[in-house]
Amino acid sequence: MLSQKFRPKPENYTWPGFVDALASLLMVIIFVLMVFVIAQFYVSQKLSGKDRALIEMESKIIALNEQLAIEKKVNSKLSSDLNILENKYNNQQIILSQKENLIKNNETILNLKEFEINKLNEELKNKILVLSNMKIKLDNVKNLSSKKDANFKKTESDLLASKKEIKALLAASKKLQSRINKLKNLLAVYKAKDIKDKVKNLNLGKNLNSALARRVEELQKFKSEFFGRVKEKLKNRPEIKIVGDRFVFQSEVLFQTASAKIEQKGEKELERLASILLDIENTLPKDINWILQIEGHTDNLPVKENQEFADNWELSTERALSVLRFFIKQGLKPERLFASGYGSFKPIDNKNNEKSRSKNRRIEIKITQKLGS
Repeated sequence: MLSQKFRPKPENYTWPGFVDALASLLMVIIFVLMVFVIAQFYVSQKLSGKDRALIEMESKIIALNEQLAIEKKVNSKLSSDLNILENKYNNQQIILSQKENLIKNNETILNLKEFEINKLNEELKNKILVLSNMKIKLDNVKNLSSKKDANFKKTESDLLASKKEIKALLAASKKLQSRINKLKNLLAVYKAKDIKDKVKNLNLGKNLNSALARRVEELQKFKSEFFGRVKEKLKNRPEIKIVGDRFVFQSEVLFQTASAKIEQKGEKELERLASILLDIENTLPKDINWILQIEGHTDNLPVKENQEFADNWELSTERALSVLRFFIKQGLKPERLFASGYGSFKPIDNKNNEKSRSKNRRIEIKITQKLGS
């Protein structure tokens, strides 16, 4: 460009322009080559980096191929193991289904067994209940047997005492018969006497009758006096009712339902009556032949099963005996006491309601003439 400025202009400007164009083209080509070289360098750098990356990738691919081969081997082994496990699983499923069927069958059998066991348990409970009832009945029978044995022994002792008394009465009767025979002989001797003596004998008979009448009157007077004194001391006591010539205790005052054991409240009432009787007994003449009769009465309801007593007869008798034994413990003489039971057969109120039945459940105590006197 500088050469053109100082060079003299030729006449023909074609060649220089060509040269300038060629020079410009050469410069462009050089520039392009430089760019190409630079690009080639850059591309070669990039390609070399790519080659290294490719090499690394190839090595990685080779490693991955190796790992893949290993994995394939492992996979094939796992597949075979999986097939084996699947076969085992299928076999286990078959065995499990068989076991489930067996369990279902066993459950069915178990349900049947449980039903049989429940049935057997019910039967066992019923048998245990029957056995307990039988045991209770056996205990009641044993108690009744022991009581009957005791009553039998008491009856036997009473029978022996009665036999002794009968023997004594027979001996006295023999003595009396002997005396009667003597009197007959004397009467035979004195038959020849006059009418005056006969009149005297008639007067003697009248005197004997009068003496007997006085004795009966004396006993009635004693009963009236005895009853009056006890009645006076027992007044204002609602627990003891006075009906006619007897003292009446309602059973609820002395006993619990279906029991012959005297309760604490009843013992206190009987203690008061016993102290009064003892006080009066000590003031009575010794030659008066009296006895205190204790009577047991029940209502008309039957005795329930599995209770202590077989019937109302036994219950009423045992209650009367309980009162008798209590009086003996308080000091009353056994020979002055007598107990009897009437069950429900001597009611004081025949109506069939609770109030009437309550009246009929009672213990009556009265003074009377001694048996056998």
